Amino acid sequence: MEFRPNFAALKKLQDSANDLLHSPTIRRSLVQEKYVDEVCEASLQMLDICDTTKALLLHVKDHLQELQSTFRTISVGETSIENKLGAYYIHRKNLKREMMNFLRSLKEMKLDLYPIDNNLAMVVNVLRQVRVTTISTVESLMSLMSMPSPDSYKSYISSFTSKFIRVNSLSLWENCDTTAFQTGNKRLEAVEIEIEDLQVELECIFRRLIETRVSLLNILTN
Repeated sequence: MEFRPNFAALKKLQDSANDLLHSPTIRRSLVQEKYVDEVCEASLQMLDICDTTKALLLHVKDHLQELQSTFRTISVGETSIENKLGAYYIHRKNLKREMMNFLRSLKEMKLDLYPIDNNLAMVVNVLRQVRVTTISTVESLMSLMSMPSPDSYKSYISSFTSKFIRVNSLSLWENCDTTAFQTGNKRLEAVEIEIEDLQVELECIFRRLIETRVSLLNILTN
């Protein structure tokens, strides 16, 4: 399943909404709109959500780098690979639990805003789309957090979510050869690049949300 959000569409939507909020005519028409304050607060909520997601991305990236380092120190034929990967396994379990809780709160979140003004309604739609995109981003992280299979290099597919697959037991790595560990590291490097791309896209969303909030605050204070 492909979870990657449509960042280009969201960028276009955010730019259109911000252009409207920069228009003096639109700003004057929104001054008396009673929903501006609520939409402004919703924009702050979305900023907080994006900030939390950015922190999760950083944690996952650090986590993958730790696993890469572990793979590089493992010797072929070791009988205690599970012990070396134990710390990684515990860290991954805690991190995935954190992401699950965050994802649950995102899906339960409601943006019950129904502004009368069509221009303000567009801003509300942007905030809702940011929420949907953030959910997709966290779902992508959940997929990428799975353990690389020692034999998955035989059917390598270059797609966003196929680089990692879930493995129930770390003992599957006990009888692996050098090629398997090298392939595992290559997959980790590929996923790290995907996460860096997510970081860039999320930062763009974050900056546009700041622009939206500043425009809404200016409308409220004028």
